Amino acid sequence: MRPRIRGVWEGRKVSKRRRFVALGAALALVAACGSRASQAQIVEALGNGGGAGTARTAGAGGTNALGPGGSGDTGAGATNGETSGGTNGGAAGDTSANAAPPGGNGGATDVGVTGDSITVANISILTGPVPGLFAGAPKGVQAYFAYQNSLGGVFGRQLKVEQQDDQFDCGINKSIAEDDINKYFTFVGSFSLFDGCSGEVIQAHPEIPDIHVPLSDSAQTMPNNFAPQPVRAGASTGPFQYIKDQHPNAIQKVGSLIGNVDTAKAGWENAKYVMESLGYHIQYERIFQPTETDFTADIVQMKAQGVTLLTLSSADVKTMARVEAKANQQGWHPEVTLLGAAGYDNTLFPLAGSNAAVEGAYLYLPTSMYLGEDRNDVPEVDLFDTWMQQTNPGANIDLFTVYGWVSAELFVQALKAAGPQATRASLLAALQQIDDFNANGMLAPGGPASKRPATCYIMAQVHDGKFVRVDSPAGQFRCDGTYVFRSGG
Repeated sequence: MRPRIRGVWEGRKVSKRRRFVALGAALALVAACGSRASQAQIVEALGNGGGAGTARTAGAGGTNALGPGGSGDTGAGATNGETSGGTNGGAAGDTSANAAPPGGNGGATDVGVTGDSITVANISILTGPVPGLFAGAPKGVQAYFAYQNSLGGVFGRQLKVEQQDDQFDCGINKSIAEDDINKYFTFVGSFSLFDGCSGEVIQAHPEIPDIHVPLSDSAQTMPNNFAPQPVRAGASTGPFQYIKDQHPNAIQKVGSLIGNVDTAKAGWENAKYVMESLGYHIQYERIFQPTETDFTADIVQMKAQGVTLLTLSSADVKTMARVEAKANQQGWHPEVTLLGAAGYDNTLFPLAGSNAAVEGAYLYLPTSMYLGEDRNDVPEVDLFDTWMQQTNPGANIDLFTVYGWVSAELFVQALKAAGPQATRASLLAALQQIDDFNANGMLAPGGPASKRPATCYIMAQVHDGKFVRVDSPAGQFRCDGTYVFRSGG
């Protein structure tokens, strides 16, 4: 029998239905903001994105110290095609805050801080019923810390991340956080479906900063949560206006399939609200169960009803691929297919069965094209891909990995501003001053301090089995839309 932790069985069974619902909560972030990981991205990444090393049991959950770690300021600030985007604080190649000052750095100035190191915690889902679920998150933090440490660290301190596994369990997630507040300096880059559980602990300690992209509503609204790409209820008009301008007739008959998860459905309502405000007419929509695999009936119905624009922004990449494959088999090719950010996944092509099935599909992204397409134009993408290869060679790179990286980057920017004698209070004060962040062009700019969501985006399209930019200047974002907030946002 596995050890029992605070009344929670580590190895207890979780029903298939519960797994799908929980996975759908992550999918919802894709739907809500066009930037979050999808259900299928999670499933496809399972075995490929574990932490740097095997998790060991320590306290409430498995942990694994990853270090030396790093984060740094390098590369060009984010730009865009129409209006200026955010910046990222530190100048490229700035090493002024790497070495300890002549008078020293103050030594052990706070919890998790010594004269030569700072250790932070990362609580993510690594094992449990879906092993390796968000294993990319601590890898991204580790890679950025490794880069910063190669420059000397921050004020003479090397950076380390303690990777911790909540094992797909709310109780364990909360228990780990309770233990961590007395061990580690802060939380960086965590990614869990249960971040609202640890959020209860962190919110009860407003003196402790929390730096990660939140999934739960409660975590999103915490005063001491600072997200490198904030999440709010609503959507940007930009991508939908772009499609309208390019294909004005296609918007008259829109079809969509939406995953049966509350957050995915809410994301569709956000997108639908914006689309209808721009003159889109929804002809066909259906909520599908996560277990569904055959969408033939939907294709037949949409074809018969003359649907001219198919949007799958509230579906995962596996569902996208299945729908596109079936549409291709039925000989149905609507004028426009809009996949959203979840489709930016290298598994799209093999899952669809052929490049022809997804040829010409549009995608809109709130990140640079980090799978490699932007390496020559966005130095941060090259830095990210380079250090991921160095620290975790062969690991799957996904959106969770990116969020780990940019969370670490936001942390380091604030840590440098906090000064040599780092404390939680000085870090918190520094984070409260950062409200224009883009991770040196990796992200569309947003406001961590004010929780301002990103409005800018990149339009991409599928051509010959590749993702390519379309009407989006190299290395830049389009910022030609406005963010429309819905009730509760």
